[in-house]
Amino acid sequence: MANSVTSGLNTMRYLVSVALLMTLTACSKEPPFFVDEARQRSISYHILAPDESRDPAPLIIFSHGSGGDWTNHEWLMRALVEAGFITAAVNHPGNTTMDNSNEGVVQVWQRPQDLTKLLDHLLSDSVWGTRIDESRIGAAGFSSGGYTVIALAGAEYQSGLLTQYCAQEDHGPDCNLANPDLEVDLSGSDRSFRDQRVAAVFAMAPAVGPAITAESLALLDLPVLIVAAKDDELVYPKFSAEHYAKHIPGAELDILPTGGHFIFLECNIGTHIFDWFIDTLDLCGTNFEVDRQTAREEIAEQAVQFFKTSLSL
Repeated sequence: MANSVTSGLNTMRYLVSVALLMTLTACSKEPPFFVDEARQRSISYHILAPDESRDPAPLIIFSHGSGGDWTNHEWLMRALVEAGFITAAVNHPGNTTMDNSNEGVVQVWQRPQDLTKLLDHLLSDSVWGTRIDESRIGAAGFSSGGYTVIALAGAEYQSGLLTQYCAQEDHGPDCNLANPDLEVDLSGSDRSFRDQRVAAVFAMAPAVGPAITAESLALLDLPVLIVAAKDDELVYPKFSAEHYAKHIPGAELDILPTGGHFIFLECNIGTHIFDWFIDTLDLCGTNFEVDRQTAREEIAEQAVQFFKTSLSL
């Protein structure tokens, strides 16, 4: 009886949180979008940019974490804009806050293609095409978005490696994020998604490391900075952040002493709603004794300096 009551409360909490988020979404301004006809994906995006007097300006494209959205990283976008960068972030179809599915969680290889299509769209746009310095483009991402931007640099996914990782006794909780019985179309998942226009990559708590071939990482030939928390409770650094850094030539790795996986998220009304009603994740970091705002300010300064150096701003 107790289990059924708990289950009912959890279901009610989930429905209330979804209803609140749907209300907020309905009241917000419809974001711009473009359509990738080949993959039948409608991709919404958001741009923050400095004053036009600084044009043409370098561009940083953003990829959010699994089930998140661009607003989680507005803090970093704002810092980069203040430093003179144009920033653009997508919401990945099938793997964002109000549009999430088991297939979307697993099919991470769709994500780098979303960012490539974003670049195609912006650079061909009559306004943004003239404002962006095409020779200075970087990419930043968090969690699955961290994988996404490293994939743009040439990292290659192999599903068999992920299966092996999750079958071993020593693995992280990231293996439990998707339905293990889910049948997913793996067509094209193991090919390279290198986008030669991307010249530098900043990855926060990058996920999917166990599925990435060391051979592909060894061929990366652009500046890469990886930041992760030592006590990441969802994506263990030893399997992902450290794996990427170990095999990418010249990659920089910064392991924060504490803060957990979601220290890279800016708490907003959406993340607070989920923390109020769903206790499986700790999006606002209540379980960690750390000044999250100060930590994000330091991470933002780190990213700004990295992109200023690597993109010659």
